[in-house]
Amino acid sequence: MNHIYWINFSHGGSVLKAEPESEIGSEIASSRTSVGLKENIEGFLCYFLTWLTGLIFFVLETKSKLVRFHAMQSFLTFTILAIVISALQTFFGTETNRFIDYFLVNLNPALLIYIFIHNPSTVIDHLFDGMLVLSLFPFFLWLFLMYKTYRRQRYILPVAGDLAEKVVGSVYNP
Repeated sequence: MNHIYWINFSHGGSVLKAEPESEIGSEIASSRTSVGLKENIEGFLCYFLTWLTGLIFFVLETKSKLVRFHAMQSFLTFTILAIVISALQTFFGTETNRFIDYFLVNLNPALLIYIFIHNPSTVIDHLFDGMLVLSLFPFFLWLFLMYKTYRRQRYILPVAGDLAEKVVGSVYNP
């Protein structure tokens, strides 16, 4: 008999509880959201297009507090990171008129993949001048959060996650 473990993470990534699925109840593993998807799939999709899908699922989801948390965390995290990192890249970079370029890449980290496939020399040149290196942080954070959510692990980011919990707690109506 295979055991599926549900691991809850909160505040710094420490393990709070790890129990076999049978002890938790099969309703968690197969719970559906108001959109009709499983919680882990919908949570994954909250991060898929960063702030955009975060905002969409925050508005559409009415049943799952967990999905609304991931949606709000995605929206806050990638919006704040895009603004802050783009400002740093523009201020410290050699070309001061590139804010919009950096902002679009930081707002949707998947664009790094697209740009690298279609124009790898540009990406490599900007990686070496140091400014595009900052864009790797949202990219790897994006991959990390999608992975954790898909694996049904709740990961709370230090600032945006705490704020997302407060927002969801104040507007959540099951």
